[in-house]
Amino acid sequence: MGQLPGTGNTQSAAVYNTTTFTVYALGLKGCKSLQPATITVEVVPELTSPLADVEMCVGDRVTLDAGAGPNYSYQWSTGEVTQTINVDELGIYTVTIKNGYCEKTFTAHVLAAASPFVTNVDYSNNTLTITAEVPMINNIPQTVEYSVDGGISWQPSNVFTNLQNNTTYHIQVRTVGTHCVGALEFFTLHISNIITPNEDGVNDTLDLTALGAFKNFTGSIYDRYGTEMFRFSKENPIWNGTVGGKRLPTATYWYKFNFQYPKSQVNMSQSGWIMLKNRE
Repeated sequence: MGQLPGTGNTQSAAVYNTTTFTVYALGLKGCKSLQPATITVEVVPELTSPLADVEMCVGDRVTLDAGAGPNYSYQWSTGEVTQTINVDELGIYTVTIKNGYCEKTFTAHVLAAASPFVTNVDYSNNTLTITAEVPMINNIPQTVEYSVDGGISWQPSNVFTNLQNNTTYHIQVRTVGTHCVGALEFFTLHISNIITPNEDGVNDTLDLTALGAFKNFTGSIYDRYGTEMFRFSKENPIWNGTVGGKRLPTATYWYKFNFQYPKSQVNMSQSGWIMLKNRE
């Protein structure tokens, strides 16, 4: 039983647990009533919910949980009345919880999760190694898997062997169990560092025919003084070590060319040195 201090008509008290108060009537001469009145103040637990903002990849589904409590009933902004709901769209979701005495509204934002993305690709000896940045989702580290055929087949390793030179591969990196995917086109460029135009069928030319299929393909061969010796084009993508039909002397030459991937429209450039061994 609780007892309020003082004798005023109105009393205030901080109540943290269900408490019954007794009230006596006092006459002008100080006489107290024989039978008190009782007032019970019932304290119910505060409405709480674990509902919080979450991240998901577009195309996935997440579960929003309003949490359980004594006599809880639920009204979601989606119209559902269950403790949990599954959503597949980004946006703001609210749930109003009632327990028969109080009600409170809680809010969750469903946000787009960041996809993994390729930061570097190394290619040599028909082996391609992918380096990717893997963002966390909902502050949880993620595991990724890799594909070089546009998502047809996947593997946990970021190393692919026995690939073909001068071939376009459609690299994808995916967070396991989600639709979070990062993509990149990559051309496995391989240029021999020497050409010997002796018509033996081995390294007779510098052949960039495969690059001719790319948009904005351009390129040139320069001598060591920076003079352009040959210009590549889609119609003329092969250099045989000559200029105007005349053989160039044996020397080291510099090449440079550019092209653009059709889907991503990423511009690529390549430059380097090549040894020409010509018959004198």
